[in-house]
Amino acid sequence: MSQIVLLIKLLLVHYATQSTGQTQADCNEDISLTCTGVDFDTAAFVSVTWYKFNNTKKLGIIRRGREANSIKPYNFTRTPVATFGEGYELLLQRVTPEDSGEYECAIFANVGGRNLNLLVKLEVNECMSEPELTTITTKFNTTMERCQERVEDLPVMWSIIGYLTLGICKIILCLLSIWAVQIHSSRSWKRTW
Repeated sequence: MSQIVLLIKLLLVHYATQSTGQTQADCNEDISLTCTGVDFDTAAFVSVTWYKFNNTKKLGIIRRGREANSIKPYNFTRTPVATFGEGYELLLQRVTPEDSGEYECAIFANVGGRNLNLLVKLEVNECMSEPELTTITTKFNTTMERCQERVEDLPVMWSIIGYLTLGICKIILCLLSIWAVQIHSSRSWKRTW
């Protein structure tokens, strides 16, 4: 009796520890997921369907019957659209991290046969954007002033008028000052007499 229990335990451990296929890909790489361990040339089946598990939902991607022209895409939103590659592998072009997850290859057998559901895990690395290289050049010019403000030169006529006005104002101020001094000194001279 203990041998039967041991055999059952060994079978349970074998099925419980059976690993799924793991595929790694870089961002924007074309990847094909295969149903490992299945010889489609000798297998008796009706169709192969690919699914993706999204949290608890199982989303249908694409289905293909035994005939090559019987391909039926499901309402799986992905750009570019997932297709079948050579044979019955799922071809995903330009994968992104959003494509990471668990996929199922469901092989539906003929009547009386056994269906197969194989899991494939896809892990897509993060997309790395190329850093933009920028070159900063500093030019030093001895004739360039710190102030980059553009100053317009006044016409020569305006300059001459300005200087003449300033000169005339100075002469008038000088004459007024002399007149004021004379008046002040004449008043003080008259007081002393």
